[in-house]
Amino acid sequence: MYWFYLDDERGVPAGYDMILISDYQAMIKIINMCAEHHIDFAIDFDHDLSDPYYSGYTVAKYIVEHQIPMNCFRIHSMNPVGRRNIRELLTHYGYNEVN
Repeated sequence: MYWFYLDDERGVPAGYDMILISDYQAMIKIINMCAEHHIDFAIDFDHDLSDPYYSGYTVAKYIVEHQIPMNCFRIHSMNPVGRRNIRELLTHYGYNEVN
């Protein structure tokens, strides 16, 4: 399984075996590629990305709207409202959060 770390400012923390993705467009391309090839993946979300139109929440909405299977997720965002919105959306649609 592949873990993707969605963040435009921070790098992957030491000791974590994750692939850094820094923007919405790249994350969507990877999600679609994983779905097309039946590759298991998970995302560790940041909410605020540098693009004012896209965020970790819009990535989560894309996953839900396209019913893309995702093994699990984490949220490392420091934005409490964004963190809550991502969590509520994904868990409402049956995605599992892990610590």
